[in-house]
Amino acid sequence: MLVLPENFDSNEWFITISIVFTYTFMLILPKRFPLSITLLMLLFSMTYAQVIDHILAGTKFDLYDINDVEKYEWFDFITWFLYPPFGYAFVYFYDKWRVKGIRVFWYIVSWSFISLVVEVLSFKLHVFTYKGWKFSYSFPIYLVTLCIYLLVFLYLKDTFEKLKRTSINSDSGG
Repeated sequence: MLVLPENFDSNEWFITISIVFTYTFMLILPKRFPLSITLLMLLFSMTYAQVIDHILAGTKFDLYDINDVEKYEWFDFITWFLYPPFGYAFVYFYDKWRVKGIRVFWYIVSWSFISLVVEVLSFKLHVFTYKGWKFSYSFPIYLVTLCIYLLVFLYLKDTFEKLKRTSINSDSGG
């Protein structure tokens, strides 16, 4: 059963303000993708974060806690809503800026550093409490995660475009 936080302090404020800010930012961006791609990317980002947190922070490895207490609380659940806008912004600007070639590598490295900065801030505001985790573990995880996000996005975009072309061809009788 989900419990309420014992105190509404820096981590809950950080999560609340971040969610309001990131979702507002995401909603004011001009529409770039079909709704299906947007929703799938948001769902993938949240699910991926939950799986990774379950593996690394769960009972087997128990490398960190999310928020103030070891028990599963409401803000642990709410924290997972921080990840989707970040993943969306990552693919949004990748697509908008038409990143190609070696720039893809630097784009992923740059976003990995941004992720690390956000993680350090989250740690300082007690969103994460490390037990065996070290910041040096995070950077390679972000590199892999952002590569996976990008591959999923490219697959979805390519599939959507193929479906659209197939639909246009079948509608025109060709």
